[in-house]
Amino acid sequence: MVEFFIAWRHVVERKFQSIFSILGVGIAVTVFVVSLTISNGLNKNMINTLLTMSPHILVKSRKDAFFENYNSVIDSTKGIKEVTAVIPQINSQSILKYKGFAKGVLAKGMTAENVKKDLKLRILNGNNNISELNSVLIGEELSKEMNAKVGQEISLVSAENKEVKLIVRGIFKTGFLDYDSNLVVVPLKTMQIMSERGEVATEVGIITANPQKVDKVFEEVRANLPSKDFGAITWKKLNENLLHAVQFEKYVLIAILSLLLLVASFAVSVILNMIVREKIKDIGILKSIGYTNSNIRKIFTIEGLIIGVLGIVFSMIFSPLVLILLKELFKIYMASGRYYYLDELPLYISSGEISTIYIVTFFIVFISTIYPASRAAKMKPVEALKYE
Repeated sequence: MVEFFIAWRHVVERKFQSIFSILGVGIAVTVFVVSLTISNGLNKNMINTLLTMSPHILVKSRKDAFFENYNSVIDSTKGIKEVTAVIPQINSQSILKYKGFAKGVLAKGMTAENVKKDLKLRILNGNNNISELNSVLIGEELSKEMNAKVGQEISLVSAENKEVKLIVRGIFKTGFLDYDSNLVVVPLKTMQIMSERGEVATEVGIITANPQKVDKVFEEVRANLPSKDFGAITWKKLNENLLHAVQFEKYVLIAILSLLLLVASFAVSVILNMIVREKIKDIGILKSIGYTNSNIRKIFTIEGLIIGVLGIVFSMIFSPLVLILLKELFKIYMASGRYYYLDELPLYISSGEISTIYIVTFFIVFISTIYPASRAAKMKPVEALKYE
């Protein structure tokens, strides 16, 4: 293709300007990809941490805080394909006491099987086995605050003023400070005994295969509830304000980063305008030997697209290197213990997002070539040949 050959020659001849334009596009796209990857990773990590102790769907009784027929709720979910676990539990505000220390905590009663199989707790010391009625799991920050270790005995006082002695079986870390400093996990049976209400639960938590697509499962769960005495709510509804804030933050970030692409495309347009001015005589010669306006327009459009594509290729190579470097630097920074909830820099970007970035970049660069390419195409051969 002759137009491509001429466009390539223009790019090669103007090395400094071409490199400047390619770097401008490449750096802008790299910043976009890196920033969005880190932002996505942090948001995903935050949501995963939040869901460590929070079920995807929560079922409660509309009549009483405690309800006996929670097994009927469990049975109603058995035919739902996306449901992976059903967890009856008792949540109760309690007081934890140890060697003169006392603190208000949230006691979460769960079965040993649910804790072991369905609760994604990272155990730092001990284990997550609470099969014995006098077992308790406490968060890392709470253990530091109390100076309590695995194997030691602590006291739990319920809202009904019932006190029970428990042995610390394990110390966990969720990465969510509120959980790790204010939550204890005890056997469901122990909480039932302390409540003196028999085999009851305050809520039934439902875990689904995909928490992001919980709405469809929620409709099935709600339709299958054994009676109208039960109500259900999703984790998205419970954390609606937080999720809206995260989404808004992402939109603002994308809007700001898009300005970088516009600046880079403006630089491409300026460089092409400079080349058009320098190649006026060449344009006149091409037109005098039969090149049409369409041919001239193609040459400068292709020239701009070459710069854009090379910038995108630069970003494809450089973005992973920058992310690897940032991840290693973050590990070094983490060694100082300055961040609590992150063990490493979380990174995530979907193939759809990265494809969209490259397609939009290509489109913006193409738009930036329209004016200089049209300006070159409109030149009259006689005026171009007379240009000094």
